[in-house]
Amino acid sequence: MAQAYVIIHCETGMEEWVIRNLKKIEGVKEVAGVLSLYDIVVKVEAKDNYVLEKIITKQIRKVEHIHTTMTLMVIEEQEK
Repeated sequence: MAQAYVIIHCETGMEEWVIRNLKKIEGVKEVAGVLSLYDIVVKVEAKDNYVLEKIITKQIRKVEHIHTTMTLMVIEEQEK
C-alpha cells in the first residue's frame, strides 16, 4: 500500500471548510489542523503510487482555498 502525508497551506479562515472537503476524498485516511507555517496535515493511502499521485494532484490540490501543498511520500521498505 502506498502512503503519503500532504502538508497544506490554505486561505486564512478557511481551514475548517478545507478539512471538511478533504475528508470527502476517497483515500484520505486522516486530516488534522495544525499550528505551524502550514495549516493542515493529511494522510493519504492508495493501492499503489500511481493512484496515490492521482489522488493528490487531481483531487487534493484542486480543493478550493488551498494555496500550496508539500507531499511527503512514505518509504514502504522502512515500514516492515
